[in-house]
Amino acid sequence: MLTTEQIKKNKEEFINLLRSIKREGANIDGLIEHLEKSDFFYAPASSKYHGAFEGGLCQHCLNVYRNLLKISKSDSWTNMDPECYDDASLVIVALLHDISKMNFYEPYIQNKKVYAEAGSKQDEFGRFDWVAVKLFKVRDQKFVLSSHEANAEYIARQYIPLKIEESAAILNHMGRLANDSAQVNISEIYENYHLALILHIADLMATFIDERAFN
Repeated sequence: MLTTEQIKKNKEEFINLLRSIKREGANIDGLIEHLEKSDFFYAPASSKYHGAFEGGLCQHCLNVYRNLLKISKSDSWTNMDPECYDDASLVIVALLHDISKMNFYEPYIQNKKVYAEAGSKQDEFGRFDWVAVKLFKVRDQKFVLSSHEANAEYIARQYIPLKIEESAAILNHMGRLANDSAQVNISEIYENYHLALILHIADLMATFIDERAFN
């Protein structure tokens, strides 16, 4: 879980990174205003998997950015397309790859048994108390463009002119891990668009390594 101070700090870091983007035609102020009017900085990254807590979405995107930065600067990638090393590209694809998840989840309260020796109730497993827990679920809505990847790319494109490598990265950051991702030619996509490949790897690292402690 994140504290109020951590959520605030993540928001400031996220906005500062967006403001570092200097690209002709980009409306960064408009993008930031859009995000601040939404629940982006307080939303979870998922309903029950990684980052399923308040502020998890912003935290996840920052984790992806840090991983992407490390991978792109490593010796293993020095012979890749120079587009992969463009600082603005790294910020754009990492911070905005899940932007479509804003206003997508809603909180609800569920009672949960918490077992402890001092519990006021008892069952076959021991003494416990009922505790109200805040969880999240998907709102009664669907992605307009059928997948969160496609919607994220569309929203990002409304505020920043995207290069084809950036669009390919956002659209294919899930690899074959979701039913709505590229299933047939993902190997060809990653072979031709290395930024898409390392975004996918950075996303996996954030989800299954960095955020494991939160799950």
